[in-house]
Amino acid sequence: MVSTPSSTPRDDAFLKTRIEAIYSIALAMIGMDLLGSAMMAGLFWQQGNNIWLPIWILASVIIIASRGVAAMAYKSGLFPNIPIRHWAASLVIFAGASGLLWGGALGLIVATGTDNQVMFAVCVALSGLTLSIAHVAYWPMYAAFELPVMIAAALGFFISDRPGHWPLAGAATVMTVVLLSVSRRLAGQVLHAHRLAAANQALVGSLGARGKALEQACDALERVSRTDPLTGLANRRQRDSRLADEWERGLRSGAPLAVVAIDVDHFKRFNDTHGHSEGDRCLKAVAEMLQAGLRGPIDLAARHGGEEFMLILPGVDRAGAASIAERVRVMVATCSNDAGFALPEKVTISLGVAAIHPAPGRSVHELTIAADAALYRAKMAGRNRYELAAVDSVAAAA
Repeated sequence: MVSTPSSTPRDDAFLKTRIEAIYSIALAMIGMDLLGSAMMAGLFWQQGNNIWLPIWILASVIIIASRGVAAMAYKSGLFPNIPIRHWAASLVIFAGASGLLWGGALGLIVATGTDNQVMFAVCVALSGLTLSIAHVAYWPMYAAFELPVMIAAALGFFISDRPGHWPLAGAATVMTVVLLSVSRRLAGQVLHAHRLAAANQALVGSLGARGKALEQACDALERVSRTDPLTGLANRRQRDSRLADEWERGLRSGAPLAVVAIDVDHFKRFNDTHGHSEGDRCLKAVAEMLQAGLRGPIDLAARHGGEEFMLILPGVDRAGAASIAERVRVMVATCSNDAGFALPEKVTISLGVAAIHPAPGRSVHELTIAADAALYRAKMAGRNRYELAAVDSVAAAA
């Protein structure tokens, strides 16, 4: 026994797209079915089919109502666990039932009706087949409706006794084959269009995802290129860029700009005594304390080499910079007792504070040179302290 291959998620996705296209016009098609059924019922009534008329009308009402309920159930989304292939099968069943009803009525009218009745019934049936061509989005549904109608028409002409019934039966048979062939080809083109649309959508999604991934990679690379890998603080490149930006901003606004140059006291001895691993822990602890002592994203803490750090404080004067410098000095001096660090010995820092109002003809380098000079004085004065750069020393640096 040969088993049929199971459907793939991609096949189900294509099927769902086609089924949704059919359900999107379901109410309009049901209205067309009601109108056509009413016309066929009128022909039955004219022929005086007292037995078949109520049976046919009742069957039509049941099928049309069932189609309407199924369409509303699908569009409501209340039954997500029903496989899409079951919905597709229900469409084929309803289409086949409608085709049998229409075909039965058409065949009976063609076989026994007057020429005018036959012409009217054929026009109604062809109109129904023309409008239902929209169902080629899922070809089995169209075929299930078209085959019973056209076969019934051919049989009706075949058994009738009107003149030329043989050519008419042959013409109906040829039309059946032509409609099947044309609708099948059209359905293939619709499916191809769906596949192209899905492929294009997938390509757009892939390009979007790759573009986003590339953007994230570029952002990550940019962060890496501007971040010190050990401490996570800004590196020298970001420090220089931020200094230049804040200097330009100060030139426009007239606000002061302060920097604090920082050096870890006796770090070489610490590193030699306790090893590079503890030295790295020491630098990380200092970096964390510096970051914690800032005002948030307004300020910047940077490590620009070895045990050397710098704080950039936009809009801060000398007094404000001195207050921040003292705060971080105390935080670092007490961090060796913090349970999160537990450094092997007390760590201290020396700081040099300088502030300036950016002005034309001056340079940000004056500020950093003055801060370095104040840091040197703090180290010479015993370390674990900060020194302020005098106003005239900043000017003299020019």
